[in-house]
Amino acid sequence: MSAVEFDGVSLSYRTRAGRRLALDDVDLTVDSGQFVALVGPSGCGKSTLLKTAAGLVTPTGGSVRLGGQTVTAPPVGVGMLFQNDALLPWRSVGENVRLPLQIAGLPGGEQTERVDALLARVGLSDFADYLPTQLSGGMRKRVALARTLASDPTVFLMDEPFGPLDALTRREIGADFLRLWEQLRTTVLFVTHDVDEALLLADRVVVMSPGPGRILEEFTVSLERPRDPRELRFTPEYHDLYDAVSDTLGVA
Repeated sequence: MSAVEFDGVSLSYRTRAGRRLALDDVDLTVDSGQFVALVGPSGCGKSTLLKTAAGLVTPTGGSVRLGGQTVTAPPVGVGMLFQNDALLPWRSVGENVRLPLQIAGLPGGEQTERVDALLARVGLSDFADYLPTQLSGGMRKRVALARTLASDPTVFLMDEPFGPLDALTRREIGADFLRLWEQLRTTVLFVTHDVDEALLLADRVVVMSPGPGRILEEFTVSLERPRDPRELRFTPEYHDLYDAVSDTLGVA
């Protein structure tokens, strides 16, 4: 079953110099439970494509469907994680995670149970009363992830969510998210510049061209799961995929 479908999606902007084409006739299907990574150079339209699925940007041509329904506004059942963790600085960790549950109108006792379970899932049970400013960057990302999970999304849209982190923390958070995803098997569309990150996380890697964004090629990542990044990086299969994706990107 298809969870996300881009059917001939094009998008152009009006600028002082005239119209600028950002996306050009993009066709892409993400099956339910699949993890798909979008890679490409800066300005190729990866984030713009993600925003069309989030209902934040309306295509000027073609359509986007989630679960068979055309996206015309931010859809229900979609969790979004962007580079900025967007935590409310005046609310504690627990209260940030509680926010979507409050909006959904869940009873207070159920909210508390869900918050406790979500913080345990991301390893932050001991930090429920901390403020975001008292946490490291990696810990704030875990809070943002727990808050997104609170709404029980069927689709994750992730725009370089680990990009601002230092390399060591980024690997650690990426490995933690991978373990979590392997339990949940939620549909994920993940934007990254990092070929290594894409191959370690995804089932498919989709390479986009420089703007206007078009799909150049798709690669199936058949590396065995569960994946241990420390082992995979030394396998011939990983290196062959890495070279193939890099060659397509023109960065080899």
